[in-house]
Formats: sequence, C-alpha cells, structure tokens
Amino acid sequence: MERFRVRWSWLDAAIVAVAGGLGAVSIVLGPPSGGGATEWALVGTAAVALGLVRHVPLIVFAVEVALTLVGDSVLPAGSHVAPLAGVVALGAVAYRHRWLATAAAYLVGYATILVAFSSDEGGLLTGVDGLVRIVTLALTVATPVAFGRYLAGVRLAAAVAAERVRDAEQRRDAEMQAIRLAERARIAGDLHDLVAHHVSAIALQAGTAQYAATHAPDPEQRLSVAVDSLGAIHTSAGQALVDLRSLLRVLRNPSEQESLVDPEQMIADAVQRSRTAGLHVVAHLDEGAVEAPLTLRVTAARVVQEALTNALKHAGPGAEVETTVDVDDTQLSVEVANSGPVGPHPTLPTLPASGHGLAGMRERVEILGGTLAAGPTHTGGWRLRVTLPLGARS
Repeated sequence: MERFRVRWSWLDAAIVAVAGGLGAVSIVLGPPSGGGATEWALVGTAAVALGLVRHVPLIVFAVEVALTLVGDSVLPAGSHVAPLAGVVALGAVAYRHRWLATAAAYLVGYATILVAFSSDEGGLLTGVDGLVRIVTLALTVATPVAFGRYLAGVRLAAAVAAERVRDAEQRRDAEMQAIRLAERARIAGDLHDLVAHHVSAIALQAGTAQYAATHAPDPEQRLSVAVDSLGAIHTSAGQALVDLRSLLRVLRNPSEQESLVDPEQMIADAVQRSRTAGLHVVAHLDEGAVEAPLTLRVTAARVVQEALTNALKHAGPGAEVETTVDVDDTQLSVEVANSGPVGPHPTLPTLPASGHGLAGMRERVEILGGTLAAGPTHTGGWRLRVTLPLGARS
C-alpha cells in the first residue's frame, strides 16, 4: 500500500514546474481549444500530481488516467498534458513495482489511450489502418514500461554489486580477525615456549634454596646451596631476558624469525638448564636430524623444552630423564621419559596454568600432521612421544 508521508524536495518542485510550464505553453501557443479555466485547472492538477510520482507512482498514475478521461470528456480537443504525465507515471510504476502491478498499470494505460483516441477518431478500431494504430499505440505505451524496467534492472544490479562488495569486505574483515587471533595465539605460544622453562627453573632453584636454608645440617652447606641456587637463578633469568628480546625483535620484524631460531641449540640449552636445576638428563640427538625441515626441528625443540619443564615441575631434582630425538626416512620422532619423583624435594611456588603446555604442543604437532602421546609409565614416571612426518610443510 502506498504511503502518503512525503518529503518534498527541489526535484519534486522542478518536476511540477516543468510539467506546468509545458502545459501552459501548449495552451498559450497551441490552437484554441475553448477549454478556458477548466483546461487550466486540468493542466495544473496534472502537473501538481506529477510532483508526487517519485513517492507514490501508482496513485499518481491513477490520478493522471482519471484526468485524461475527464479532459477527454469535458474539453473539445481533450488534454495533452494529463496523457503525457500518465506516460511518465507509468514508467515510474514499472521502475518501482513488480511485474504484476506494472502489467495492470500498462493495461489500464493502454485502455485509456484507446478510449481517448477512439472518441476523437471513430474509425480507430476498424480496418487495416485501425489495426496498425492499435499495435502502434500498444508499442508506444510499452516504451515507458520497458524503460522503467530497464532502470529497475540497473538499480538491482547496482544493489547486488554493492551487496557483494559488502560481503567481500565482511569476509576480508573476518579473515583479518582470524589472522590477528592466530598471530596472538602464536605469540602466546612463543612466550610460553621461550620463558616457561626459565621460570620453572628459577622457581625450582628458589625452592631448593629455601629448602636448604631450613633443612641443611650446617651453615656452610646452607650457604653453598644458596650460592649455587642464586647462580642458577641468575643464569636462567639472563637467558629468559635474551629470549624475550629475541622475541620482541621477531615481533617488530617477522622476517628475522627464521634467522633467530637454532633448534639444536634450543635443545642443548634446555638440557643444560635442566641439569643445573637438578635433573639427571641423558640426551640422544640423531645427527641426521639437522637435515629435517626447520619447522619440524623447531617443533621438536619446543616439545623437548616443554617435557623438561614438566619434569622439573612434577619429578623434581634427582629424577632421571632420557631425551631422544631420532629421524628415519619417513619421520622425525621425539621421546622424553622421566623416572618420576626421587624422594622428597622442595615444593615449587604455585604458578598459574598457562594453557599453552601439553595442549599447545599437541596443536602444533597436529598442524604438522604428526601425533603426540603422553602418559604415565609402569615405574611411576611419565613418557612423552611425538612423531612428525618428514612430508610436513617447512
């Protein structure tokens, strides 16, 4: 249903002015029709009604049809303004409405034109000439319909194109959001991999010093343990600072990431820190592992770091840990097994769960098409085994 809440604009006023001006010119310069004030009233009404054609085209079309029939019946020569305004309104109906309303308006307009012409020329519907006139009038009335539907098609195509642009922008925004989230997850994982091992070692050494200060049999032994623990804390803290600075350089310039990573050195440093913290670590590193893709070697090194960190937390000083990195023709494998706690050991300060430990390692491994298995051993220890296919992307 048409709405009558209309906001007039300068374009509506211009349409009224042009239609009224053309009607006035046709009356003044055209042949005398004898219509007088009635003709001026019909022209003015048709022009004012046409000012609403952008807002309520169906109503305007109906008004112009009525004015055409009235003018044809009360004016000797009929009115030319209302039919022309009706043609404009018909085009607006075709532009704004669907085919059903457009077809109905076309039939009404065509019938109105036939009535008007037949009243002026009685032989319109007779003979071959009458048939030609009927077909010509049908095509003439169809012209504004075709033009209106063409403009509607252009509008629809523009709307579809705009919708596609919006969809593309939304997809791009979603992709950028996913990239940002993935980057944040990568940074969180790197922070955990680079720092958690150092922090665990620092916490363990601090706990050892505290334990020695209260349980060592003599002051000299207490002092010796405290000095050794402080030295280990100093070393771990310094290495953590170096690793953090390296990570910050990578964040500022991602192209440096590959050059800053030395997987074999990462493993050696993790083993050395674990030994300093009191674990008895035996490491077996296959020399052929250096030929594996860098991504696999880095993942293997981080798995070793995580496993040794967990051994520090849960097994404690004195535990036996065996670390093996092996490679064959199809896969790179990592296995870290510890013997479990060996007697009482200092309780570490409670640290919040990072959420990037074993679960993070499993995610890294699965992304590369590998497998991760972890669980207790029959001796009360813990074993972690990871396999990475050599066909994984590097």
